[in-house]
Amino acid sequence: MSIYLALGDSITAGYGVGSIYTFPTVYGNFLKRHNQQLIVYNLGVNGLTTQGLLGQLQFNRSQRQLVAQAAVITITIGSNDLLNLIRNSNQAVNTSQLPMILGNIAQNLASVGEVVRQLNPMAIVKVATLYNPLSVGLYAQYTVQVQKVIDTTNALIITWAKRYGFVVVDIDREIRGKERYLIGPDYVHPSAAGYSVIAKAFARY
Repeated sequence: MSIYLALGDSITAGYGVGSIYTFPTVYGNFLKRHNQQLIVYNLGVNGLTTQGLLGQLQFNRSQRQLVAQAAVITITIGSNDLLNLIRNSNQAVNTSQLPMILGNIAQNLASVGEVVRQLNPMAIVKVATLYNPLSVGLYAQYTVQVQKVIDTTNALIITWAKRYGFVVVDIDREIRGKERYLIGPDYVHPSAAGYSVIAKAFARY
């Protein structure tokens, strides 16, 4: 028996689409071509932050057991930590909180890395970069400013991933310039086509 464990936020949970269209389902189906015994566990939680993920990994016994047993683990996390920077569509991004938020993200991710590698030194762990959906929708006027924040956060994610031997899957690069087709009607989460692109990226990296 082999386990693929998907951890993270609404991008992992597949917000806005049916379960068969989520990226862990599509990516899991790809993995099953090579291993028909593979079992997919999607533990994505809408609204999950880096602090929330760390709490799960520290205190949820069944989740810790799955991490220890998994051959492949994927993680999408960080977007919800940044939401405090945008309060409403009439207000520019509040960058005064950014250093504190980035500091918290870095601290939480380091602890996540420690727990994952302590429980499972051998698993293939793939982590996604954050993407910027704002070129379409209510917040389009802030897309340049938000991209700078995302670039900074992604640099932090990449450094973290390298430190713990995780593979970086550059979702930002996959989606940038194609938001009109790959972002869903809420202007935040991927469409079914977007989740498919994310799954293919996880398969390719």
